[in-house]
Amino acid sequence: MPRSDLSPAEQDHVRALLRMLRAKLGGWRAVQLALPISDNVLWQAVSGRTEVSATLAFRVAKFIDAPISAVLTGTALPPGTCRHCGRSNDEA
Repeated sequence: MPRSDLSPAEQDHVRALLRMLRAKLGGWRAVQLALPISDNVLWQAVSGRTEVSATLAFRVAKFIDAPISAVLTGTALPPGTCRHCGRSNDEA
């Protein structure tokens, strides 16, 4: 089985950003179309069943217009955003 080029912590940061995108875009289908990525690959990565690829991390970085280093270190996640559900503390 191939090993990801990303560390487990980096993969967690990308997963948190994917959940934020789901909350901002209104669902997983919108995230799938925005990146673009297949629904199976997206679901497997978000659920932790497979490792997050560097390609997926770059697509997220490009879509949110953030440096890849910010995506991998977790600083691209806006302050006050829940890492588990992706919602901002400002959202009620």
